[in-house]
Amino acid sequence: MNTGVQRTVRGLFAALDRRTQVTPLLWSPRLNAYCRLSARELQFLVQPFARHPEASAKPEGLSTPFPWSKAARYLRNWKRRFALDTAGTRDDSLLVPEIFQDNRVERFSDLKTWFPGRRCAIFYDAITLRLPEFSPPERQRNFPQYVRALANFDKVLCISREVDGDLRYYWNSYGVSATATAVLGLPTDFGQPRPVPQPNFSARRVLYVATLERRKNHLQLLEAAEKLWGTGLDFELILVGRTTADWGDTVLAGVDRLVARGRPVKWRRHVSDQALHQAYDHCSFTVYPSLREGFGLPILESLWHGRPCVCGADGAIGEAAHGGGCLAITGTDAESLAGGMRELLTDETIYRRLFAEARDRTFRGWDDYLDDLFHEIGAA
Repeated sequence: MNTGVQRTVRGLFAALDRRTQVTPLLWSPRLNAYCRLSARELQFLVQPFARHPEASAKPEGLSTPFPWSKAARYLRNWKRRFALDTAGTRDDSLLVPEIFQDNRVERFSDLKTWFPGRRCAIFYDAITLRLPEFSPPERQRNFPQYVRALANFDKVLCISREVDGDLRYYWNSYGVSATATAVLGLPTDFGQPRPVPQPNFSARRVLYVATLERRKNHLQLLEAAEKLWGTGLDFELILVGRTTADWGDTVLAGVDRLVARGRPVKWRRHVSDQALHQAYDHCSFTVYPSLREGFGLPILESLWHGRPCVCGADGAIGEAAHGGGCLAITGTDAESLAGGMRELLTDETIYRRLFAEARDRTFRGWDDYLDDLFHEIGAA
């Protein structure tokens, strides 16, 4: 309900709706068409936790809880089909802020012939291509075609310098003529003014916010935590994020083994924005052992709350960490993670220095993002 991409889509729509005329559309693969949103779907876009505020292991299933839910959605969408090819004008902009690996791959292959206005897409990462061994097969199937289709837009907005470099590398590898790109980092916004951060060293609570998927490296984190608990360090480890079909059970089995030994580790599942805000506020610091990211939004969310973060220093993760507040580690193995966590659990001087760096950082808001977006796509 609010992964990094979904948070971006929802934040982007809310920001656009405040400043210009915007029509949100959803894609129906079965209809091979865009459709207008129903009132309930619009509410889900604007207030995703209004109907389901409780934590959920698999939030994506909440929208189709019954066998007939998909059929009912198909019938609703049929009535709301939107002829984008005839409705668009030269003064309009088509912005695709999501990852499309469905039949839009073919639909966008000749995008410039049927949409007369400006055409822009957001590209989040090439991790499926860079780390195929850590990506589910269904994610790999159409990803190369998706990357090729992006070249048919007038401009592709990449969320980090690493992502921009990856996209150009794969376009070149596929023999695709590159289109214009720009690097436009994501804003950090919880829908409220930034609170005045206060240090929380004494809480002795470590937070990791990430979906339970293989590249997020939860198993090494659990091993690192066990090493520290084994030396007598007293702290609590909190995991927040939805599970996945291909890797979630593996992570949760590791959590269960530690719980059986009496270790203070908890999985909070996928939580609302309000609960996530509280999780950041109540922790001492966060850890981000992911092997690779397109941006690393939880790192910036942590720093926005004044919470130092233990993370790597390479690629997009390093880009997010640059500017202060992060304790850089040289590896993502259990020993390296344990070393970084030990520093922030035992050395209050280092903790307070990183806290001050996080507190003093400035962060992009949605108004800043829209200013840059309008500049990049040539919109007023």
